Amino acid sequence: MELTKDQYTEKIKKWLEKLLIKDYSKNYNIEVIIPNGNLSKISNHSLKNVQNYSLLDFSPDILGILTSKKDKEVKLILINRAISPISVKEIGEMNIYSHIINPEAAFVISLKGLPNEVNSLLLNDNICSSLLKYHNKEIIILKIDENGQVDTKCIFPRKFKNFF
Repeated sequence: MELTKDQYTEKIKKWLEKLLIKDYSKNYNIEVIIPNGNLSKISNHSLKNVQNYSLLDFSPDILGILTSKKDKEVKLILINRAISPISVKEIGEMNIYSHIINPEAAFVISLKGLPNEVNSLLLNDNICSSLLKYHNKEIIILKIDENGQVDTKCIFPRKFKNFF
C-alpha cells in the first residue's frame, strides 16, 4: 500500500526531527511543524522573531525552527515533499522560498526521487546552479522511502551523499 501525502508528511517530519536533534540540539531548541497556512499567519513565538516575518506569505510542507539557546536567534529549515517524482516546478518553488528567507537548510524530498528528465537537467552546471543555489547554500534533493530512510543513491547534489 502506497503512502498518502499526509502519511508521508508525518514520516518526513519524524526524519527531520531526528536529523535536527542529532545535529543541532546542543545549541538550539528544536521545533518541527507542519504549517497549516502561510508562515506569516502562524502563531509561533519563535517564528515571529524571524526578520521580515510578516512578509512570509508562503507555506512549506514542513518547517524546522531552530532557536538558539544562547541568544534566541532563529534559523529555519524548509522542506517541500512529494509522493510523486520531483518536478522543476517544485525545485523552483523552494528556490524562491530560500531566496526570500535564507534558511539554514532547504530540502525537496520525494518518495519517488528525481525523474530522468530532471536529473539530466541538473547535470548542467549552469542550470543546477540557478535552480539549487541560494545565499551561498544549496537546496538538497532527497529520496526518502516509506520507512523514512534516505536512499543514498538518490541525493543531489552528490556532495551531500555522506551527510545522511
